[in-house]
Amino acid sequence: MKLARNIQDSFDYLPTLNNMGYMSPSLDQIQLAFVNESKRNSKGRFLDIGCGFGVATLPLVNEGCHVIACDLEARHLEVLNEKIPAEKKSLITLEQGHFPNEICLPENSVDNVNLSMVLHFLPPSVIRKTFTTIFKILKGGGKLFLTTSSPYQATLSSFLPTYESKRELYEWPGYIADIAEYVPQRAHLLPKMNIVFCVNELKRLATKFGFYVLDATFFSRVGIPEDLRLDGREYSGIICEKPREASVVFLEKNKAAPPTQAANIR
Repeated sequence: MKLARNIQDSFDYLPTLNNMGYMSPSLDQIQLAFVNESKRNSKGRFLDIGCGFGVATLPLVNEGCHVIACDLEARHLEVLNEKIPAEKKSLITLEQGHFPNEICLPENSVDNVNLSMVLHFLPPSVIRKTFTTIFKILKGGGKLFLTTSSPYQATLSSFLPTYESKRELYEWPGYIADIAEYVPQRAHLLPKMNIVFCVNELKRLATKFGFYVLDATFFSRVGIPEDLRLDGREYSGIICEKPREASVVFLEKNKAAPPTQAANIR
């Protein structure tokens, strides 16, 4: 029996199959904006990074849009592929591997990018590469839709004083070396290192790498575990745009900047 048949079509908030957090069965407001914006461009090409079982990919494919769906876990892509009707399979490209280290796309080839609940599992050097690479592959006027975990989760309450003391001084104030210190009951389902972000940090990162920020917000999700729920700010999201006349000089200047965990940013 294939894996997809063992997973309900309407699933609960559940762990990924590769211990990279959880997958939500419904679109959050940033993902929904990605889907709605992309539907308006039927001839576009869209990238869903960390697509999981395809909560943001499937609505676009079913509308006749072309999607590149990438994920670290081949079993996620197997489930997604089985959910796509035979007549729609030509609309999707499945890419198994790490973005941006393993998956390469041409410059100026993608209209919109969805990067949902991935960034907070990446080390600083890879975060920098991720922003640079997405900026390059997006067409001018293309948009990045990005969500991350925020520091405002109930399980991170003991981390909040550390975060608040660093957030105006450090480049990565949400850096957590070992998530088991704060979430021992779920540490086996998460990468050891995490970096949580508030909206201002996401805005600063996006601006640093050449994007124009269109919207930024805290939000919550339907069905999150109750011990994560705090005050509606459990997640951070931004929507940003690559300028139509992007500067190649800007990209080259930032490519060489070294990653720093404790750099003063004021």
